[in-house]
Amino acid sequence: MAQSNNQVESAAALSDADIERADAILREFADDYVNDPMAINSTFGIRLGQQWWTVSVARRETPSARGRLTDHTFGPHEVSLTRGRPERPTWGFRIASLDVLERIASGEINAGTAAMQSFGSDRVGVETGDMRGFESTAGDEAEMYLALSHFFTKGKPEVTRFGAANALVTHGAPTTALHMMKGFRILFFSLPPDGEVNSDPRLEVGQMPNLFVITSGTGVMHSDDGPIRLEAGMSVFVAQFVKHQFVNDGDEPLEGVLVLYGDNSDFAFGTSYPAYLEDLNSWNREYEFRKPQPEEETSQ
Repeated sequence: MAQSNNQVESAAALSDADIERADAILREFADDYVNDPMAINSTFGIRLGQQWWTVSVARRETPSARGRLTDHTFGPHEVSLTRGRPERPTWGFRIASLDVLERIASGEINAGTAAMQSFGSDRVGVETGDMRGFESTAGDEAEMYLALSHFFTKGKPEVTRFGAANALVTHGAPTTALHMMKGFRILFFSLPPDGEVNSDPRLEVGQMPNLFVITSGTGVMHSDDGPIRLEAGMSVFVAQFVKHQFVNDGDEPLEGVLVLYGDNSDFAFGTSYPAYLEDLNSWNREYEFRKPQPEEETSQ
């Protein structure tokens, strides 16, 4: 059964056996990350109790001599996991307990689900944040989201199980994080009969657009335009600062996929989502997709 994700207590102390077990789990993740096509250059910390680990990643991509993306190879990357705090302050993850890490390693929940918060004050299984003396940029947060989704998972492709046994409650609904990136986050939700989403007035509007794709069940969304009937086979795009409160008034779970666009930290200090898109579009106009190929570099 889904649990509230804002009541997770941090581990008070770890035994030597706990530390060794955590080290073994993290080394399995690091060894798998060596061949992960989504790995990117980064250095970050992982903290469990008072124990720190440092992860450093140097991405390896071999381009095709013919200039064809289908011929590119990704990895093996250089991935190191060392015990101890990162030498230079950076961003990282704080894992609440060995039990949380074990559940992530088993696939019962994933790190993205364990990190979900309704409010910044929520105590969650995986906290993300900056070390003292470091202030993340938007680029650092983008690296963090990728590591959250891909460092703590294994395999090619990576499998995420969703449903009541793999969910935590956020905004009032049992939810599973399917994939996290800076620009968008994809989640699965399952709202039980009589359940409500965003019943707290502080949550009924947000800084980010939301796309709800209803796959099963029925319900009502209370919006700026009044009530909207929800049913399988429809989607609802909710722009920033538009009211969206859900109620399941049916006999079956109201289920679907939610896409969150952007990140709250992008819009907390005056930038709106449309302004963010305009800045992103300006960058895209200057971006060159075609990169130098090996034979071009040799001929220069």
